[in-house]
Amino acid sequence: MPSGRAWVGERRYAAAMKTNPIAPQPTGWKIPEIMATVGPTLEKEEDLLLAIEAGARWFRFPCGYRQRPHLENALAVRAAAQRAGISVQILLDLPSSRPRTGSMPELRLAPGAKVLFKEPVEGHPEIPANGVHLVPLPGLAELLPKMLPHQRLWFCDGRVRFLIDEVRSDAVLAHLVLGTVPLKSSNSIHLPDSRSPYKTVTSEDVHLLHSLSEAGLEPDWLALSLIASAEDVVNSRHESARLLGHKLKIMAKFETVAAVDHAESIIAASDGIMVARGDLGMALGYISLPQVQEELVRAARRAGRSTVVATQVLEVFAETGLPQRAELSDLSLIARQRADAVMLGKETVFSPRPIECIRFAHEVLAHETRRFENASRKHA
Repeated sequence: MPSGRAWVGERRYAAAMKTNPIAPQPTGWKIPEIMATVGPTLEKEEDLLLAIEAGARWFRFPCGYRQRPHLENALAVRAAAQRAGISVQILLDLPSSRPRTGSMPELRLAPGAKVLFKEPVEGHPEIPANGVHLVPLPGLAELLPKMLPHQRLWFCDGRVRFLIDEVRSDAVLAHLVLGTVPLKSSNSIHLPDSRSPYKTVTSEDVHLLHSLSEAGLEPDWLALSLIASAEDVVNSRHESARLLGHKLKIMAKFETVAAVDHAESIIAASDGIMVARGDLGMALGYISLPQVQEELVRAARRAGRSTVVATQVLEVFAETGLPQRAELSDLSLIARQRADAVMLGKETVFSPRPIECIRFAHEVLAHETRRFENASRKHA
């Protein structure tokens, strides 16, 4: 099996299609829709209504942020959609059992700074040694057997990077290699050198699904994080059906080398895919990311699956109101690859201009899609 760093799955996929056809590749051009993430700067019903009017047709709930009122926000999305008279899709993005940092103050560190990551124990506060910063990491205990010295430990889409110095019985000591943003509460861990298994559906996810069901609100999609095989998709589909009594659409997030290596079977087992470029770029190496994005979108479209491209689409525009040339080119490329949707994350969750981001992304995608469609007709 070739490595995800140089995936050539298209040839294998095309061969499989001859003996096991799934669905023909769509021929018509369709403007990619906007998937807006719901969070602190986009969760009031009035703002959600504005988001729908600006072009949002999907709403993503990042369930790893357990403290957010996901049930209330989902009800607000449905109410806003009803007021607008426009159908929208709700996607629950399940975080897997990957740990996130516990409650802590923002920590700005310089390269070389020492950090002790430790499973918090109630009633037993840890007092780190002089010069060592303490970071609580609930769930770390399950990962300790999979961690080794000199392995990398990353947060915030690789913008905060540590190297492990020592693995203890109850903690990990590491030093900072790169820190372009502060480390803070609810930052998820990424272990690019470890094949640590994560549960795709956790007890917290089950509780949220039950609360939504009891409120008469069912999501349209479940997105699965850090999957490695089609078996992960199949098991999660069965689990969600068992919990809810009916099937939900399953979206497989591509974030790992293992997922890319098993792309064909994962695509076949799912209803849609998300190219989650934050973790995926770190896992593959950024040089490989554009090629893999293109191949995943093409393979999923040929299989008749929904495709979403995610992460860092308009983050500079969200902060400044001025789009970077690279952001324009990124949206143009996504339109040309004919993905079904673009996911906006921080652009709508921690943003001074969430509605502007949605409107601007929709306008650029609409313009570029029409341009490529007209060009294809001229060459037909």
